[in-house]
Amino acid sequence: MKEYNINIESDSFIRLLQKGDKVAHEVLFRLYYDKLLHIAKGYLDSVEDAEGIVQNIFLKVWEKKKNVIKIRSINNYLHTMTKNACLDLLKHQRVRNTFSNDYYKEKIAIQHQFIKDEAASLVLETELEKKINEAIEALPEKCKRVFIKSRFEGLKHSEIAETLHISKRTVDNHISNALHHMRLHLKEYITLIIIFFKLN
Repeated sequence: MKEYNINIESDSFIRLLQKGDKVAHEVLFRLYYDKLLHIAKGYLDSVEDAEGIVQNIFLKVWEKKKNVIKIRSINNYLHTMTKNACLDLLKHQRVRNTFSNDYYKEKIAIQHQFIKDEAASLVLETELEKKINEAIEALPEKCKRVFIKSRFEGLKHSEIAETLHISKRTVDNHISNALHHMRLHLKEYITLIIIFFKLN
């Protein structure tokens, strides 16, 4: 094994790091791993996260070894990298936790609103169905028959006229009267009725 003067700030040691000398990098690792881990554990609750941070620091030093020559102080460089990496991780965790909490709260709120809307829709649907039946039953008999064949059986006006042996004009009049009647009796639900019966 090569012998080194363990002065990590010396130009000779920095040049060895820059050249990718594995022994020099191992020396750096052995000298600073415990120190950097101690710093990281001071910032982070998780020992596993702290170890990951420190290991990543040495990996970056190896990957960017060509730039080591520009570093004025290896000691300060490693300490600063460790501190910044810990702060970045903490910031990321805070953002993630905030997002998770907000997302969870929003999801719960949406679910509650959905349940309320579904319940309201069921009530409205039942009430609307009852009102529609009452309005239809209140129609004159012939008008009611024409309206049912048009809106519930889906027959065309000409088909209704042929089925009931009446003129198409009579069918048109019955439909017009029925729709006017439905508008009056279901005015509270006019938006839904327009969609359902095409009253416009």
